[in-house]
Amino acid sequence: MTKINEKETKNKRDIINGALLTEFAERKVSIIGSIVNAAPNGLTFEMRTTDDVLLKVILKKPYKDLLEGYIEVHGLVQKNVIACDDFVLFPIEKNENFDVAAYNQLCNRLHTIPYLWKTN
Repeated sequence: MTKINEKETKNKRDIINGALLTEFAERKVSIIGSIVNAAPNGLTFEMRTTDDVLLKVILKKPYKDLLEGYIEVHGLVQKNVIACDDFVLFPIEKNENFDVAAYNQLCNRLHTIPYLWKTN
């Protein structure tokens, strides 16, 4: 029997889109969307997910640089709020080429095909 490493479970998160938020309440996720607006204090921002769901993101510490374009947020789902652990801001020049339909299809397949990654 394989022992599960504590670090592996700590860093595990599900890839979701806005339609899946309620199914993943109180769980760690990775979600992509575009920034709608950021609070002046740098602690929160609103994003629109790839499937057009508006949600609020709460940061652990203020972010002082410009937030714009697509972003991947890693954090804990709390209703329509993500308590952000970390994020990846897409380079502006990559925004126009991001395929939202393919990302939504990925999210759908990840959560509808049982044992997608099982190899045995």
